[in-house]
Amino acid sequence: MFCIHRILQVTCLAAALAACTADGGTSNQIFRPFQWFSYANGDDIREKCSPGRNARYRMIYNAIYDKQVRTYDILQINTSKSATQTTRVFRGGISVEWLLGSLGSGPAGTHESKVVISLDDLIAIEKALVASGFEKPAIDGQILHSDSFYWIAMVCRDGNFKYYAWNDENADIPKLPFREVLAKGDETGVPFQEPYVPVTFSRNSRYYNGGEGSTYFTMQVRDNGLDL
Repeated sequence: MFCIHRILQVTCLAAALAACTADGGTSNQIFRPFQWFSYANGDDIREKCSPGRNARYRMIYNAIYDKQVRTYDILQINTSKSATQTTRVFRGGISVEWLLGSLGSGPAGTHESKVVISLDDLIAIEKALVASGFEKPAIDGQILHSDSFYWIAMVCRDGNFKYYAWNDENADIPKLPFREVLAKGDETGVPFQEPYVPVTFSRNSRYYNGGEGSTYFTMQVRDNGLDL
């Protein structure tokens, strides 16, 4: 009873603090679930996206939310010939086990690396985005299921913000080139979760709560972002 009571206290405190500090970060495991939609929409990037500001890139790989999520945040200082890539890998969701013992770098913890990448590396990432259709308008009404595989990308450059997402309805996920171009700046040491076709049963059922894992939610894409 004591443990459950403490868990509820931590959860309530995290929710309250997250509402006040929506910086969109993914490194804090307590706040992350409450800020995830804001982060995935790039709210923090949008807020500072204006001409003359630093270029920012964010890519998210959802490999079934409870199994693996990889986030890539890239910052290029104006006029710089390099950029900094921050990569984080974690398992999403909240459970009793997670709250009691996942504050380290174990299976439920966050693995992080920060690497300086060259201008050529950054150009390779941009080319991969363009080749994969990033410059097309976001697909209005696209549904991203947490128990599936998908990529999200957003870029702010010269005051222009662009957003796009890929799932199994508009892309062949295993063939997208993002993994290769992001690998040079990824020193987390966590193996990449290969995409596969998950068992999802019927998502139309009102009782559906996810095909794999205990966490299930959807995010809907609208014009240049998420419908929040």
